[in-house]
Parts: sequence; C-alpha cells; structure tokens
Amino acid sequence: MAEQERSVETKASPEAVWKVWSDTSTWPEWNQDVQSMALNGPFAVGTTGTMKTKQGTRQVQLTDVVPGRSFRLETTVIPLTRFAFECQVAAGPAGKTTISQGIRVGGPLGGLVGGMMSRQIADTFPKLLEGLARKAEASEGRG
Repeated sequence: MAEQERSVETKASPEAVWKVWSDTSTWPEWNQDVQSMALNGPFAVGTTGTMKTKQGTRQVQLTDVVPGRSFRLETTVIPLTRFAFECQVAAGPAGKTTISQGIRVGGPLGGLVGGMMSRQIADTFPKLLEGLARKAEASEGRG
C-alpha cells in the first residue's frame, strides 16, 4: 500500500479548519480540482456521496471520522484500486494549526498504481490545503 502525506500550517484555529473541511459544500470554493461534492447524509462514518472533479465523477465514502480532528475519504479511481485520502487537523506550535492530507492506495493493483501515482497526487495537496487554510482564516477574520 503506497502512502504519501503533505502538510501546511495556518493561523486559523483547528475548529475553524474543521468547520470548513467538514462542510463539503465549500470544497469547490477552496479546492480548484473539486467542481462539486455532495454527501448523502451527515459528515460521519459510512456516509457516501458523489464528488465531481476535473478528472471525472467519483463515488466516495467516509470510512473514518474523528470530529474536530480527522477523517478518511475513500474512492475507486482505477479498477482494482482503493484510494484513501487521510485528512487531519491539529494544534501546532506557537498557536498555529497543522493541516495534513495523505493518500494510501490499496486494492489488488494498489501497489503498482500507488507507486506510480501517489507522489504525483500528494504533490497537489499543499495547494489545496493552502486554499483550505485561507478559507478558514477568512472565516475567523485572520486572513
């Protein structure tokens, strides 16, 4: 199972970051790859939904949620693979907040596909995490 992670720091509080991140209707506002994101229920374990990106429309599922701290969103991008996006927010040093997103690629072809794609995908995370940070900072008047 391939794994890559990227992080950014923000002046926004962990609570502000979580509020934006867990409101999937805001995703297109700060993540340039997401055109729409709709969940079929609450932001909780087991909830499914549909995410439309520039690359296509994907069925997604929240497979782990620790309110205020982390969540994992899983989808199939390529047959016989399972892409898990692991997202965390935590209080960091000097009053800053650390926002992290990782990717794990599993499934029968996960090792092969993940080895080829996980670093490339993870390298897109800092830009979207910076967008999330700006949105959270603005929500608190810290932008």
